[in-house]
Amino acid sequence: MTRPPRRPSALAGASAFDHPVTAEAPQEAPAAVPAPAAPAAAPKVATAPQSAAESTKPAPKEKPKKLTIYQEPEDTNRMRGAMVGTIQHEGFKTLSKFVQEAIMEKVERLEQRYNGGEPFPAVGPGVIPAGRPMGE
Repeated sequence: MTRPPRRPSALAGASAFDHPVTAEAPQEAPAAVPAPAAPAAAPKVATAPQSAAESTKPAPKEKPKKLTIYQEPEDTNRMRGAMVGTIQHEGFKTLSKFVQEAIMEKVERLEQRYNGGEPFPAVGPGVIPAGRPMGE
């Protein structure tokens, strides 16, 4: 038994910027338009020199990387409750900001206790063993 051939979608090749196509008036392919002649060189216009602040704009900030952790549902609910309960006092706008600040507080405590207040050497991904530890 063979399947009937697939019908092409009416939306194939459509763009949100195209004019809407109705079923009564199928859109015909546009006629070939000759390329316009190259414009004559435009006269150069003198511009004011840029200030140092304008010429050295900071690069757009890179989006932070996602971190996934496993947590008991009760602890997750408790964490959300702490965030929502203190949002007016602490000003956390997102759960990510709340969690990041909590993590960095713990990191700073560990650095004070075990490394003389200095940051530990950075460790990239793949160094910490992944997956469930043996025996759990």
